[in-house]
Amino acid sequence: MGCLCAEVLTFGMFDGPLLYAIPRGLENVLTDGMLVRVPFGRTKTLGIVLSTCQTDPNKSSFQVKEILNIEYDFPLLGADMIKLIFWMRKYYAVSYKSLLETIVPLAIRKNSGFKFVTKLSLIKALSKEDYEILERRSPKQHALYEFLLKSNGIFEKSGLKNFSTSAINSLIDKGIVGETFERTNRIVYVDQTFGESRNHRKNVTLTVEQQNVVTNIAESLAKGEFCTHLIHGITGSGKTEVYLHAMESILKSGGDAIYLVPELTLTPQTVHRIRCGINLPAVQVVVWHSGLSEGERRDAWLAMASSEAKIVIGARSAIFAPLKNTKIIIVDEEHETTYKQAETPRYHARDVAVYRAKLCNAICILGSATPSIESLFNVSLQKYTLNTLKNRIDGSTLPRVEVVDMRHEHSAGKSNIISSRLRDLVEDRLVKHEQVILFLNKRGYSSVVFCKNCDYVATCPHCSTSLTYHRPQNVLRCHVCNYVENLPVKCPKCGGYDILQSGVGTQKLMGIICALFPLAKVERLDSDTTTTKDSFYKILNRFRDGEIDILVGTQMISKGLDFPNVSLVGIVNIDNAMNFPDFRSNERVFQSIIQVSGRAGRGNKPGIVVIQTNFPSSDLVQLAVQNDVESFFRNELTARSEFFYPPFSHIVRLIFSGKNEVKTEFLAKKICEDLRKQSRGLFELRGPAPAVIYKVKDRFRFSLMCFSKSVATVLEKIYESMGIFKSAKDATWTIDVDPVDMM
Repeated sequence: MGCLCAEVLTFGMFDGPLLYAIPRGLENVLTDGMLVRVPFGRTKTLGIVLSTCQTDPNKSSFQVKEILNIEYDFPLLGADMIKLIFWMRKYYAVSYKSLLETIVPLAIRKNSGFKFVTKLSLIKALSKEDYEILERRSPKQHALYEFLLKSNGIFEKSGLKNFSTSAINSLIDKGIVGETFERTNRIVYVDQTFGESRNHRKNVTLTVEQQNVVTNIAESLAKGEFCTHLIHGITGSGKTEVYLHAMESILKSGGDAIYLVPELTLTPQTVHRIRCGINLPAVQVVVWHSGLSEGERRDAWLAMASSEAKIVIGARSAIFAPLKNTKIIIVDEEHETTYKQAETPRYHARDVAVYRAKLCNAICILGSATPSIESLFNVSLQKYTLNTLKNRIDGSTLPRVEVVDMRHEHSAGKSNIISSRLRDLVEDRLVKHEQVILFLNKRGYSSVVFCKNCDYVATCPHCSTSLTYHRPQNVLRCHVCNYVENLPVKCPKCGGYDILQSGVGTQKLMGIICALFPLAKVERLDSDTTTTKDSFYKILNRFRDGEIDILVGTQMISKGLDFPNVSLVGIVNIDNAMNFPDFRSNERVFQSIIQVSGRAGRGNKPGIVVIQTNFPSSDLVQLAVQNDVESFFRNELTARSEFFYPPFSHIVRLIFSGKNEVKTEFLAKKICEDLRKQSRGLFELRGPAPAVIYKVKDRFRFSLMCFSKSVATVLEKIYESMGIFKSAKDATWTIDVDPVDMM
């Protein structure tokens, strides 16, 4: 008789499934998707069971090792997730180990992070004599005894704040009070409030446009087939309400839902709105992102894997939520670049969401006021179904957009940071007690520090980037590797004292605004002011409550925020981003303008947006002023088709990195030569060339771009080259499929 075995994908270095025998005690227990511990060489490691099979002992030439034990008594991953792992392994050219470590959190692998609650109850009644002795000798213990006796209940130890710890422990030691320990789940954001109540949606009536979109999605849900819907809705058009209706339909039929947001800072308000809107117990709506503690991640994961949770909300890694019956996946602000993982495995959560929905036979909804070029192109190919929301739900119009030609400001000898027009409008809003948002997507004080007398520029010693001056700490900081040094008093090169600063960051902008409007309450919102827990939400709540008049910020304030009293948005500087060396730069600038403009005029006050630029007549700015996404899409497609850029091709980028500059460049050129011989017209090579950021953390970087209709074709040839030219410590390479960051 053969041996019952299991194929196991391990967390070890072997990049593929291994065969293990199933011990007799586990034969009727083990199922696909379970986390098991197995021997691996001389050590032990964890693995995921892929399948079970019967082996023929006569054909086996080696002894199959046995599975040691099962870590959890239920599967951690469903069939769809296992298939997704195999697809990602092939498409993104990553190892199984890196995928497993990304998908299954460390807290689950360690099987740790339990939270226990101590509960107290009265287990012994005192005799009359003992009662009197306790009352006379220990009044505090007597008071606690009286409380427990009269209430006749069980209480959490942490909740008995009116009684001292010593009194509690003394009654426990005397055997009068019993102590029990119960495991409990941590519920993230359970106390967060953002101006909505659980009755908020009772008074909501869908607009005709919203109802049409809800009907279209409902028809797809009724078919029970995979379909991708793109919702192109202007800012304030009520996309979230459409998502809620779709999720409600899924929940009624017993399905589960995944809801992705582009940044973890947007998670709390989304969680609150869904918990209030759908009126589910908090434990059934779990949160997932990198900002959770180990214990919170463990509780959330087990709630999903055990089918206790029905909805998961989170950033890109939430796409790997181990829900067992996923029937809808929502990707809000689908155009955002934050959905692309910057480190290995370099997946794009939006694309993974579409593929996972296909595996689950589910509906995928992509939503944005400024859809990505790729998604709009998929609509034109009829891969996605387009739904449009062209009007705001409250009947308000989009804000009026004004463009200020900053060249006129310069020629008049005025400040080149805040135009006279923007300054006048801010003053007017302050008089009317309305709020202002000023957008500048560059943090710090000054982006360049240099010497007036020589060619010295403060640069990072580890990266080929200039250091940014941060005024509160009086330091220079590298925004690539986080290197920090003090601002020099004199020039390190010539010894002169004429150290100057150039460029404007949010710190400097805030200082200028405070000087111009000394009576205004001004606050800054960027990654430097939101380093502590809940600091982001505290600033937003103060802004919502009217405690802040002017909010200065980076891209954090450009999306997902709804403040009815904001009637003016100023876009201080977009020119640097317009001239960025990236074929997607125009798309990103256009999206930023539309998104941040949408923060104005969302209440009953008309909104105004001021765009300050040196290029007022550019097509990009003019189309953004008109909110003309369709025309921008057509123009961008024409430009990209000429150079075979996505969506007309896929890019596979090879990033060569090494401490030895010569060896790294040599390796890049050799790989390029070999690939060029193999290309045979199947793909186009561009490079190798020094990366835009040439040095990062003391490693020199070269970039080689492969353009092709087929990712698989390119990867096949790359693997052949990798077999010939081995990586070394001083020269390695990384594969990035469909890259977003071209730096």
